[in-house]
Amino acid sequence: MSIAETHELAVVGIADLTPLMRRITVTGDSLATFECVPGQDVVLHLTDDSGNGVRRRYTVRNLDNAGRRFDLDFVLHGHGPGANWAATVAVGSTLQVFGPRGKVAMSDARWQLFLGDESALPGVAEMAAAMPASSEGVAIIEVQDANERQPIPGPLDVRWVFRDGAPAGTTSLLDESLRDLSVPDIDRHAFVFGESRVVRRLRDTLRSRGLGAAELTAKGYWNLGRAMRD
Repeated sequence: MSIAETHELAVVGIADLTPLMRRITVTGDSLATFECVPGQDVVLHLTDDSGNGVRRRYTVRNLDNAGRRFDLDFVLHGHGPGANWAATVAVGSTLQVFGPRGKVAMSDARWQLFLGDESALPGVAEMAAAMPASSEGVAIIEVQDANERQPIPGPLDVRWVFRDGAPAGTTSLLDESLRDLSVPDIDRHAFVFGESRVVRRLRDTLRSRGLGAAELTAKGYWNLGRAMRD
């Protein structure tokens, strides 16, 4: 894997995947040799409403070394620096990123579970596409409504749950879905991504159902009511 470094990139594409998810395509000569594993991210150097420099992390999607580009997917609800940048950026704008970053590792377990909200979608999609052909599993993703569904490649049974107006990070939809899910007692691994308090709750539930530390990866992507640290 390449050593993390700073990349000067330019925006070459903007597309709305859903009403609340925008894809920004970036390019730069250094991406010809950029390497990352599915689920890793880069740190974006942005500014907040006061003009102060902040850093936010986003999953690398659809890396194309030959084309010297990759995609970054942004959830547009809320008013954080990342969402604000994605909502206003134009083709031709420049961006400084640092990476790759992240310690999430793929699993070769026969059965895999992915739990998360829409912030987890980029990571889940990248990891699902790279799952071994011998693996299978379930992805349960919480989104605002049916319009926010996206194709998830790979050998997963994808199940969507809808908040229908409730703010992200405030429901027990994932808890209820996990409660009703049969988790096989075989070679298995569970990934939990999303709002930090929800992630901790789901992680504890999975532990109570017998999953050991080596069978579980949990990572909070954001905090309800609090700005993420740089």
